Amino acid sequence: MSQDKPNWEGLLKWSLSHSDGTQSQRQLSEEDRRWFMEAMQAQTIDVIKRMKEITQVMKTPEEVLESQGVSPAEIEDMLDELQEHVESIDMANDLHSIGGLVPLLGYLKNKHPNIRAKAADVVSTIVQNNPRSQQSVMEASGLEPLLTNLASDPDMDVRTQSLGAISSLIRHNKPGIAAFRLANGYAALRDALSSENVRFQR
Repeated sequence: MSQDKPNWEGLLKWSLSHSDGTQSQRQLSEEDRRWFMEAMQAQTIDVIKRMKEITQVMKTPEEVLESQGVSPAEIEDMLDELQEHVESIDMANDLHSIGGLVPLLGYLKNKHPNIRAKAADVVSTIVQNNPRSQQSVMEASGLEPLLTNLASDPDMDVRTQSLGAISSLIRHNKPGIAAFRLANGYAALRDALSSENVRFQR
């Protein structure tokens, strides 16, 4: 990450002083406005920079990561961090722009079930109430591996997270619903809901 991080403590104090009634309402000075905008812009640049770094890791072949001593748990931690960033709709949309969506979808086929499950969880966050990212995932053929994992993954957590991602992906998404139907998704869903595992009964 960038070493020139914004002064968040100062930003917080500034924000509170202008919203908690301790100071009367006044017009912002040009200096205050410039400082505030620079702080916010620095944070945005920092997040984008970090997302690009994560994207580079996701694009790196698994055998190369393993040879460098990167563990599956560290990949999970990285995906956790990515998920925090893409909770913002703007950042979720930016992930595709910087080339990170396709390698993320590739993790749905990773040999480690925890990574497959976490990748599906991140996809769910990206597409939730976000038509633009829903379209991007559909265009990148993201529905197919989710359906495959829902129907046949041996790990129940992967199947559960895949179901959640599919639900978020096709919600209020007519093309997504049509593709889901065409891919016989209702049969996979019916089989999942009839599973004896209680996690599918929630």
